Amino acid sequence: MRYTRTVLLLLLGLFQSTVLFGQQLKQDPKLVKGRLKNGLTYYIYPNESGTKQSAIQLFVKAGSLQEEESQRGLAHFVEHMAFNGSKNYPKNEVITYLESLGVKFGADLNAYTSYDQTVYKIDVNTEQPEQLQKAIDIVADWAFELSFDSLEIEKERGVIIEEWRTKQGAAARLSEQYLPLVFYNSRYAQRQPIGTMEVLQNFAHPVIKRFYQDWYRPDLLAIAVVSNQDVRQVEKYIKQQFGRAKQRKNVPNREVYTLPAHVDTLYSIATDKEENDIDFAYITKTPALMRINREAALYEQLLQSFVNGLAKKRFERLQQQNSTYRSGSMTSTNLMPEIGVSLGGAALYEDAIHTGIQEYLYEQARIRQHGFTAIEIADYRQEYVAQYRRNQLNSNGPAPITVLNGMKEDFYEGNILMDRNLRSDMLYRLQQNIDSAAVRNHIESQAVKGNTVVMLTGPDRVKNLLPTEKQLRTWADSIARLDIAPWVDEVNVPEHLLSHVPTAAHIVAQKYIPEIDVHQWTLSNQTNVYLKSSNNRKNHVQLTGFRRGGFSVLDSADYINALFSKDIIAASGAGDFSRRALSKYLAGNSATAMLVWSKYREGVAANANTKDLKTMFELLYLKWTQPRVDRDVFAMQKRKALANLKKQNNSTSGEYNKWIAQKIAADSEEESFDENRLMQELQYDDLLPVFKKRFASAAGFDFVIVGDFQPDSIAPYVLNYLGGLPDQAPLAQDIAPKKLSDGENASIQMVGGDTDKAMVNIIFQQTKMQQQYPAILVYEMLQEVLKVKLRENLREKHSGVYGVSVNISSTAIPSPLFRARISFTCSPQRSDFLVQQVEQEIQQIANQPSYFKAELDNIKKQLILAYDKQKDKETFWSAELRNHLYNGYEDWSYFTRYAEMVEGIQEQDISQAVKQLILEGKTVRAVLVPHSIQTEAKK
Repeated sequence: MRYTRTVLLLLLGLFQSTVLFGQQLKQDPKLVKGRLKNGLTYYIYPNESGTKQSAIQLFVKAGSLQEEESQRGLAHFVEHMAFNGSKNYPKNEVITYLESLGVKFGADLNAYTSYDQTVYKIDVNTEQPEQLQKAIDIVADWAFELSFDSLEIEKERGVIIEEWRTKQGAAARLSEQYLPLVFYNSRYAQRQPIGTMEVLQNFAHPVIKRFYQDWYRPDLLAIAVVSNQDVRQVEKYIKQQFGRAKQRKNVPNREVYTLPAHVDTLYSIATDKEENDIDFAYITKTPALMRINREAALYEQLLQSFVNGLAKKRFERLQQQNSTYRSGSMTSTNLMPEIGVSLGGAALYEDAIHTGIQEYLYEQARIRQHGFTAIEIADYRQEYVAQYRRNQLNSNGPAPITVLNGMKEDFYEGNILMDRNLRSDMLYRLQQNIDSAAVRNHIESQAVKGNTVVMLTGPDRVKNLLPTEKQLRTWADSIARLDIAPWVDEVNVPEHLLSHVPTAAHIVAQKYIPEIDVHQWTLSNQTNVYLKSSNNRKNHVQLTGFRRGGFSVLDSADYINALFSKDIIAASGAGDFSRRALSKYLAGNSATAMLVWSKYREGVAANANTKDLKTMFELLYLKWTQPRVDRDVFAMQKRKALANLKKQNNSTSGEYNKWIAQKIAADSEEESFDENRLMQELQYDDLLPVFKKRFASAAGFDFVIVGDFQPDSIAPYVLNYLGGLPDQAPLAQDIAPKKLSDGENASIQMVGGDTDKAMVNIIFQQTKMQQQYPAILVYEMLQEVLKVKLRENLREKHSGVYGVSVNISSTAIPSPLFRARISFTCSPQRSDFLVQQVEQEIQQIANQPSYFKAELDNIKKQLILAYDKQKDKETFWSAELRNHLYNGYEDWSYFTRYAEMVEGIQEQDISQAVKQLILEGKTVRAVLVPHSIQTEAKK
């Protein structure tokens, strides 16, 4: 009854809005949308991003909700089988073919399954029309021609069971307790997309084929294409390939499922031995936003976004004031196309569970009673309008992923895909109607009584500290009835960032680097500035800077304060500005600036639109020369750090990770600290003095500026604000950085936790290596070769893992170190076998260069394509210039001869790298198994 009344009130509200905003939304004229005679929908849009790429997605209006009891998990299983053979691409040939075009499995080729939809994705280079046609052929095979080879089904069982295994643990066990309440009396409760082990292990092959035949049918499918190729030619080919499919007869009806209402608030209080976080949360089921096809609906969506943003800002502010809970949230959204939710909660401290929940409920009630202040709304509107202005300056077309998301919303939810600029202009006009009353009305519409689930979860060790359901009900009822005062957050905002303009430096030397079109200026305050003009991102500038050093050169007594100073100082404001005052001063301004500090370097990062350049430089100068520490921020960060240490100590993998770090020599003695040391050494009065040991002077800094500017136009800012930075104060260098160690050879099997899965880490280290190009590209290619070969072996051949992580890193600072880490989860009973397979693959790559020639050819294409996508971007130049200068690379060949260097690397180079860097280096093997495996640790 209450649910019906809520729906009625919402409908009445929308009727009123329709009077105000009755305009029908218009589809983007560049979108070609059609429906074939067989019922299949297609979407085509020109790629305006300037790349020779196409992004293609297949939408299926079927997911786990469409499964019968005997098919639980098979919607997801079908998705996997799309990569295991079809009529025209047997077995894994889809992956093999697309990788030969430079497509990267996972990043460019992927899929997902949810409750009511399945989506497949391909991003591919389509310089030639034939490449796009081949990709469309693959999608057509996915839609209608999957082969379901018996051997492939059996192999994929193991992969999906391993995917299920990766999701097991404390979070899964806790969700089993509260999800039945969240999905109370609904089909959702019985249709988790991963399915059940009973079905996954035992289903007969005809059962999965029947699901495919029932639900992969033209009227439930859509193909979406964003391409550089001619739109009309693409449409013609889609009609040709997809028009052949026939409409199906005697097929099941696709029902739309909702969440039934319940009058009362339901509670779930649950703990788990392996859980480490303590979380209080609620979810209230509400009517979903209506289809975005009229101006009224667009306004409601915008209003919801405004309220969500205002709530985020409020809880961020509360966190800055050192609230009794770690963090809080309050938001509303569409959970499914037909289901809306209002949800939120608080992450809690172990020593303040009761007070944290009560304080959160108090602030939630304040928002529900009063909404947000006119000042809060004005500040948020100012930021919104500023972003609108910035978007107007961006002449680039919409990103393909943005367009594809719009197509997906059109197909699944009926939302209109509008022209980006027209939509932006309409939203700008609509936001002027949002005021305190509109915000408060929206909040009231979400705060319905009942139809709510409250969840409280935590580790077993706090079970006796958690409030009871009765206490939670009492707190919620009593706090909701309080007459709470409106939010007040007065702040004094100085008129100017700086009281005076710094004394300008002068240029003592200039150099032009023609290979990369970069100007280098050496300033009189002993800094270097590198300037690269780029119009890839219109009206925008990015500034970064660095100097070798970091807190590795400080006395070990300063380590703790150095480690935490960056985050604490960054959150404390600067000069006469508190964090709140600085945020308010910068509202609507694009300028950002921050100081960064790590183990081996200190640096800066800043960016702004060109109209805000002066503010960016002033802000950077202010933060550098007048850092401050806010007591509330300090107390909050210290409390969080202590809580995190306690979590680590109680983690089932805590000792395992410590053992690995010790054996690979990742942490020195001074970097290891416990709660006692943190409590004693992290001190408010010591933070700024330690910070200034490395930031009192800018001497030796290299600054890199990339963006839409000319050197002459930016020179005054550079000379005044970078040149004006101090350079006379002595730089603390108490010790020389210790050389990096390659650790020791070690192997262990440790026992921890109750979840039936093993965690495997194999780490290889070597200090005899070269950190220059093209050697660095050899390391990158080796990483990709290992990824492909281990995926083929451990996943596709032996069905032993869901995925394998391979990460290779290298450095020369402060001394050379190569590290390769291979990690995965698997069945505890198969961990030894799979480790042996890893070692066999490594030996084969080392001894048989021809073994991976085809994979290496594909990887070269992937690298060159990825490079070509990035090479004109501002972010690319900023990062790579900084890396070259910091690492002291010998030349600029990475910028001038990248493709040539890549093509010049041969299989023998990869094999030699494996021999020298992996087989001749140190190896650490670490396996963590559950208590159920009572195997003695081996060393």
